[in-house]
Amino acid sequence: MDSLKSLLDAKKYDLVIKLTEKSDVVNDLFYRIAAFTLLDKKEEALYVIQDHQKDLESNLVALVPIHIELLCALDRFEQAETVLDYYSNLPYQSQVVEEMLRKMPQVIANYEKKEKLVTISDEELSKKLLSDNVENVLYAIDLLKKRDIFEFLPDVVKVMTTHPKQMVRSLALILLVDKEVDRELPFLSHNGVIMVNPKKITPPFIGVHFIEMVKRMDREFKDLTLSQNGAHILSNYAIYIYPNEIDKDFEELLLAVEITAKQYMSIPTEEIELEAKNKGLDKTKVIYYFNKIKEALEDF
Repeated sequence: MDSLKSLLDAKKYDLVIKLTEKSDVVNDLFYRIAAFTLLDKKEEALYVIQDHQKDLESNLVALVPIHIELLCALDRFEQAETVLDYYSNLPYQSQVVEEMLRKMPQVIANYEKKEKLVTISDEELSKKLLSDNVENVLYAIDLLKKRDIFEFLPDVVKVMTTHPKQMVRSLALILLVDKEVDRELPFLSHNGVIMVNPKKITPPFIGVHFIEMVKRMDREFKDLTLSQNGAHILSNYAIYIYPNEIDKDFEELLLAVEITAKQYMSIPTEEIELEAKNKGLDKTKVIYYFNKIKEALEDF
């Protein structure tokens, strides 16, 4: 798994495709789909899903968004809705899957909007960015990736400092980080107002501790779906605490993520205090991170 990920990170997509040509291993198939997608060979990626549908369904958290977005990228909106209906009627897999499925209709709707709206005026984009509707704000943030950010900087800063949801404020900041905006700006973090310079902030999901924690989950959770759910939960937490990085209490945070993932999958667990004691960890810290993770998941 790590070798295929390394090849994918190194943009050796053709080699990934070659190495996975005869593989039926679910994880290998997801890397194969990713390689085809990154080569803009969306039809080939869909063929992989079609040929291995039942096997890939063991990890709906990863499969559904990929399948839906591939179809939407090809403007096959009706087919995307049909496929989503199929997935929605499959037997219950986990709470994470259920929450993801609930978000998919809006994903399809957003793709359709992009298709229909060849252009959107600056005034309309500004209205969406400052809307009370979370989906409108997220849609506007996505559109701003292709706009001159300085034309909308005051509005983005307003989102960063006044929007009621921490996750939305963080995503607005991440937009400025991606745009490498080199200015000192206020940001309402989960710990209060701070001053940030987006150009000097590390983008999310590339910190050493974040990457190592994802690798640990892959190695130690012994269950592909559990590790995928754990990575999803950790990613939400990382956005919630942004621009702070995951840089301390590594073992306590990892245990809190594992307990949360198991609860979402209805896997029995011991009391948090007992789980911490069995692993020789600080129970107060584990409980703190468990509650912070819960805040993050409930915020979005």
